[in-house]
Amino acid sequence: MVETPQPLLEDEIQRLKLENRTCRAQGQLFERLIEMAGSATDRELLKTSMQRTLGVTAQLSGTDMGSLFLLNDQGRVTDSLLTRGEVDTHTQSRLIGSVLDQGLAGWVKTHLDTGLIHDTRTDSRWLSLPSEPYTVRSALAVPIIRHNTLFGIITLMHPEPEHFDDAAVEIIQTAASQMALAIEMAQLYIKLDELNRIRTRALERDMQLARQVQESFLPAQVPVLDGFSFAALNRPAHEVGGDFYHFFNLSQNRLGVAIGDVSGKGIAAALFMARLTSDLQYHAALHPDPADLFKKLNIILCKRAQQGMFVTMVYVILETDTGRISWVNAGHLIPLHMAGGQVKMSGQSDKKGPPLGILSDAAWEMETLVLQPGDGIILYTDGIIEARNSASAMFGFNRLKRLVHRYPDTPDALVRQIARAVETFSQGAGQSDDLTMVVFRKKRSLKT
Repeated sequence: MVETPQPLLEDEIQRLKLENRTCRAQGQLFERLIEMAGSATDRELLKTSMQRTLGVTAQLSGTDMGSLFLLNDQGRVTDSLLTRGEVDTHTQSRLIGSVLDQGLAGWVKTHLDTGLIHDTRTDSRWLSLPSEPYTVRSALAVPIIRHNTLFGIITLMHPEPEHFDDAAVEIIQTAASQMALAIEMAQLYIKLDELNRIRTRALERDMQLARQVQESFLPAQVPVLDGFSFAALNRPAHEVGGDFYHFFNLSQNRLGVAIGDVSGKGIAAALFMARLTSDLQYHAALHPDPADLFKKLNIILCKRAQQGMFVTMVYVILETDTGRISWVNAGHLIPLHMAGGQVKMSGQSDKKGPPLGILSDAAWEMETLVLQPGDGIILYTDGIIEARNSASAMFGFNRLKRLVHRYPDTPDALVRQIARAVETFSQGAGQSDDLTMVVFRKKRSLKT
């Protein structure tokens, strides 16, 4: 059996101890980085990483005195931690400037190498500052460097000479390497976070602009006509939505009334709606028959349809002198007819045609009825009947029907009541879809 010489065995033991301490240092630093990534933001991320790294390195090297400087691309200090106690900003700036100009940290900054001082009394790189609250006899400064970029400098101090051995140097170098990684990660995080904020602000501005565009295409007020009263409401679920309504003054005592729901949400739906409203206003004057109007609009939408966008819509023509209404329905909810104290669907479901913008050769069938004094029509979107409560139950058609029957007063009051009822029903679940409705009623004749 060959015995290992005692000196070699001692060297091996020291090497293993060094590796063990280094591994423990790496483990603790990685734990700090993982904690840090999930708990800090912006400058807190850098500050937290500095505090924890300085604390770990001081602990592992057996000292409680040290400093940590962060530097920018120009070599200027952007942040610092000093263990010399609380000092005012002016004093801290002066001390940092002196150390980086003349002290050990300055030497490390210039040479981009580890600076080890065994005895400050015999090493010219050490700068003694006036009124120091403690004695420093040995010091170790390590550059925080990654990809040839100097991020900062860690400096540790001890009141006894010869305190920092090779193991301490390697541990602090390991810490500096991990700190460089942490700083790089933090800086990337901050840049990404700032980019996300910029994008969010840009998106918010775009959404506000889209909302303004959408609102500009909605009527500023409801029609004021002898013998009729009107009310309308558009409440998007988000900043902008796909619901819309409009009124069109036509010739010969005729008024066009449209309500629709564009597929999708957001800016695309708002812009689709704005262009559709413009098309509708132009072609409504050229096509007095609602079915012909829908054929024309459908051809236009099919030609320029993108990403499968389409629209459901009801278009009504009201003859104000006779009370006669004519309408076509392109895949939309059937209008409600209020008459004689009853609330029922107007028209037949089998006469409802497909949405606009899907089938280029689709056709629609017109329906008619005559409003008597006191009769009314409710046009609405699915944001009302499909509103859900916290238990995922829907508001539903029957609840709407009962509500209309219970409050058969003026259109304005009825619109407010429906909106309030849907909002109350949806409390706890929030508004998930746009809510839009148009109500008009033929006034009762005044008795003489």
